[in-house]
Amino acid sequence: MGLNLPKQQKILASYSRRTNRPELYFMEPYITYRDYYTAEIGNPDIRPEYINSFELNYTYNAEDYTFSATAFHRNRKDKIERLRVPYMAGVTLDSMANVGHDYSTGVELSMNWQVVRAWNTQINGNLFHYKVENEYKTDGKNEKSTNYDMGWYNTFDVGKSTRIQLDGNFVGPSVTTQGKTESFWYFNMAVRQQFLRQKLIGTLSFRDMFHTARYASNITTSDLQSYTRIKPKYPLITFTLSYTFNQFKLRGSNNRGSHDLFEGTNH
Repeated sequence: MGLNLPKQQKILASYSRRTNRPELYFMEPYITYRDYYTAEIGNPDIRPEYINSFELNYTYNAEDYTFSATAFHRNRKDKIERLRVPYMAGVTLDSMANVGHDYSTGVELSMNWQVVRAWNTQINGNLFHYKVENEYKTDGKNEKSTNYDMGWYNTFDVGKSTRIQLDGNFVGPSVTTQGKTESFWYFNMAVRQQFLRQKLIGTLSFRDMFHTARYASNITTSDLQSYTRIKPKYPLITFTLSYTFNQFKLRGSNNRGSHDLFEGTNH
């Protein structure tokens, strides 16, 4: 439901319901070892997540920039999260489980600015109250935190066939079912080159180019104290080639990053 206002302003209210089904490996019912100290097992009884999202968006379009503010409330039923329990002396056991429900209420701000013809920049920021209704712990304790993150995305056109993208990301701390995760930040860069009248495209990308990303999780339960720190291997460099047989326009996409630098973390 939308409403057009004077001077290129718009208000949009929306509701959506989404289903996140568990990955196949979440359900594999046998134990494997990730390292000498960590075993993991799947959960065949895991259920899908159901997410309800309510949003109220305000957008202002000027000649060379766009500003957007979105107030949102999202609730997730049967949240899927990685849990850790003692297994044997010096070894822990990880498994995926439906830990309860969580709620996020806050605001997202975004500005897209065409600084000059060859430079476009976009800044996104989120600030929200986060609560987990914990059904995993026997005391049913609810975890709460104020969460925030920010992304800065820049695109530079070098000539007609070369484009450089540079983005910086900061992710704040958050509570989990069993403890807390710490904040981290990182930068990415990508260079795209077009050939054969834009039909052949080569992309060279560098993830976490300054090697600053660190994942740190502190788990505290009645029978376990565990601190995990993950540093991705560096450099994370990928090269892709794509060829387009038919030219067609794609819809605009959101630049928000997925922060999927850390393998084996699901919080």
